Amino acid sequence: MPLIASEGGVDSGQSSFQPWLEAVSAVTSAPHGSHQQQASSARDDTAIRLRNEARLHFEALSSGIRSDASTITATNTSSTSPPTPLKPSLSTVAQDISKASTSTPNGALALLVSILGPSISTNKSIPSHQKLVARVRALSCLLGALEGTSSLTHGVRQAVGRFLVELCRPDCRDDDIDEEDDAGGVANQIEMDTSGRHDYVDATNLTADEVTRHLQAMEKARLQQQHVPNEAPNSSSSVSNNDVRDTAMSCLKALLQSRLEMFPTQQSKSPQKDASSPRTEAMAVIRQSMELRMELAMAGVRYRCDAGTDNGDANAINPGAGYEMDLDTGIEEGLSQLPRIKRSLCFNLLEGALDGLKEDTVLWDKLQSQSKEGGTCVLPSSLLKSMAAFASLTSSCLHGETDPRCLLQLLRLLNKGQQVVLPLFREDESTTKSISGMDLGRGGRDIFPSIEIFDAVAPYYPVHFTPPKNDPHGITRVMLHDALMAVLCEKGVNYETCEAVVDCGTESGDEIENMITLASRMMLERLDPPKASDYDPPTESNVDDKVDALRDLSTMFLPSDSKPAQQYSVNITRVPSAFLLEMSSSLARVHEEAVSSDNDDQKPLASAVRTFSSALAFSLEPSANDTTRLWEAFVVSVTDRLSPTLASAPQGMHGRASTAYLASLAAGSGLATLNKVLSECMPRFLSLLSTLDDDIKGDVIDTGRRKKNRDEEKMSAAMRGIAALMSSCRVATDCWKRDNNGVQVHPHPLSTYTSCIVQRIAGVLGSSAGNHDEGSLSLAAVGALESFFTSVDLSTLTDEEMDSLDIISSVVSSVVFEDIEERMDVDVNRNDTVWKTACARTLGAMIAIGMTLR
Repeated sequence: MPLIASEGGVDSGQSSFQPWLEAVSAVTSAPHGSHQQQASSARDDTAIRLRNEARLHFEALSSGIRSDASTITATNTSSTSPPTPLKPSLSTVAQDISKASTSTPNGALALLVSILGPSISTNKSIPSHQKLVARVRALSCLLGALEGTSSLTHGVRQAVGRFLVELCRPDCRDDDIDEEDDAGGVANQIEMDTSGRHDYVDATNLTADEVTRHLQAMEKARLQQQHVPNEAPNSSSSVSNNDVRDTAMSCLKALLQSRLEMFPTQQSKSPQKDASSPRTEAMAVIRQSMELRMELAMAGVRYRCDAGTDNGDANAINPGAGYEMDLDTGIEEGLSQLPRIKRSLCFNLLEGALDGLKEDTVLWDKLQSQSKEGGTCVLPSSLLKSMAAFASLTSSCLHGETDPRCLLQLLRLLNKGQQVVLPLFREDESTTKSISGMDLGRGGRDIFPSIEIFDAVAPYYPVHFTPPKNDPHGITRVMLHDALMAVLCEKGVNYETCEAVVDCGTESGDEIENMITLASRMMLERLDPPKASDYDPPTESNVDDKVDALRDLSTMFLPSDSKPAQQYSVNITRVPSAFLLEMSSSLARVHEEAVSSDNDDQKPLASAVRTFSSALAFSLEPSANDTTRLWEAFVVSVTDRLSPTLASAPQGMHGRASTAYLASLAAGSGLATLNKVLSECMPRFLSLLSTLDDDIKGDVIDTGRRKKNRDEEKMSAAMRGIAALMSSCRVATDCWKRDNNGVQVHPHPLSTYTSCIVQRIAGVLGSSAGNHDEGSLSLAAVGALESFFTSVDLSTLTDEEMDSLDIISSVVSSVVFEDIEERMDVDVNRNDTVWKTACARTLGAMIAIGMTLR
């Protein structure tokens, strides 16, 4: 396999790394019996020590100090002397890694690979049955070097990465592992074959001497088994080929996680003649670095999930635990056969590639900001395809996974992939530019696989997980739910191309599917399942399940508390107006069902619906950020649909539920929503009271009395609706005043309706004077009067309106201060108590307002 050569300081570099090479090669046969476990532990200790020594040495190189080479021994790391500063060196990787000095991390790493390479590949000096131990030691040393190196050039990463990827293959062992280079090779081979499977010699096509050697080998194996009956003849090493593959995976992760050292190399130079600009050449290096990270990570995972013919993993106890599915395509079948810790290694490799890619994007954005030319340089189509394939492979790892530790790791990995990769898929074709004559493509041509990611995570929603007692891992349902919601909400993604609000739909009305649209529709179906759906609430309480769905919708669409200056969530701009229209209808329907239920357990659901809808309407209020289309879809449509009922049957269940929903919408939203609700609802209530005014005065026959009772119930509902709207206006204007440094709304939203409201209240309470009317209409009128005094700007009232209020006030006062002795002959019932209490509360409000005006 190709190795990297070094130019200068080879002798010194070889002497520096010689103790490591000796520790790698010093592999002796492990004793049998009770000493085998001790020998295996010693081998593990050697690998850990080599890793630590290499990491310290390369950390010193990366920080500009050199560790004394003579102190790097194969026995003890504590004997190192204080590092000495490096002298300034003009030798860099400015042209190519082959010219790098061994005093730099890149050159030293290249030399280390060339020195340790034979121990990993085809070193005849190491016995074949000990080669796996040597490989693990050598790779552990390389792992420490990679962990201690802060940045690498593209050329070094490319060469070392391809070297490591080959070691992740299932059959990466060399032919000399299964062959012997001495006269006893055939005997040793037969010795392996006689481990319980063969007890005879097939003499076909064998000479007499060959048959004799086979028989002697069988006898030797039999004698060895008599001394150690419970051990295989070649069980001196507990290290398997999968241990080599796992260590190579860890090395590959550290390699891909390192930052890119920006020096153009021969491998990264563009062949174009006009590619002489340093900035252009640097951007070409970054693009190649991005693509290399993606390709190496995907290749490493695919190779590690390929079982091949290697079944010698001694640590693969209960392989596949945590998987429920056995898929036939992609990497899922091989991944499902790996034990949890091996699957976690694969996920760590993908995460390491994302960490490195994030560093590359920082360099890319920095170089773009230095450009004096306008526009934005998008990435090549081939690179975007590679990133999309990377995201698809990551999501495929989730299929069938049930182990909570792997689930949590994968969900966090998917969200990190969204944060790093998704912003690179730009949508604005007008900013597309060509770099060095390359075919860069356009962002719209290559699509981030959000649908594939959604298909992978959707089966886990909602999360149902109860950790076992005394769980040492500490994974809870909340942790899994938060990680899942982060993926569904694309938490932390920077939508650079979504500065303006867009309607995610086509001219034909088709939805543009993305993660936000798919996830929000799934949550909405949980809240309001279609009639034809077979959705069965998984929780014990249907109400709790719907409240949880509302909470998830709030997480999806409401601005984060950590960003108080943000008026609306960017996610709301990722769904089409048609979906907001559908969600508005569903919310009103769920609210009505909860209000009309006789079960008190439904009240929290109704309250949660009102809270969410008003908060979302507030975030969509038309402002400097043009959200008018979204606001109209969510607020205007539902108001236009519900308000006609208020003029025909406000006393019905649909009318009462509509009144409560619209009043809550007006109270918790901004001025635009408040004015819309008032303009649609208040005239209908006032008109209903005006047309039925004659029916109140005339009731001489039974038919008229029945009509009166029926109309009084309707008018009482209308009067309560007026009171609710006035209270909503007070709440909304107080919030406006608080958020705008005490500035009051002018003109007052109720100024248009003040005169009519006073007349309607006076018409009801004035006709009740001296009649001790304790009916529902009078109670509703007194409640409306209280709301009037606390909500309306009294300074704008005319003299005629003030006279009407004086009459009403005298009626209320007479009820409150009425002499009880004058009515001793009248039974005091509950209605009388409620009536007097309502009048007393209203009188208190009038006194408080009067004192305030003084």
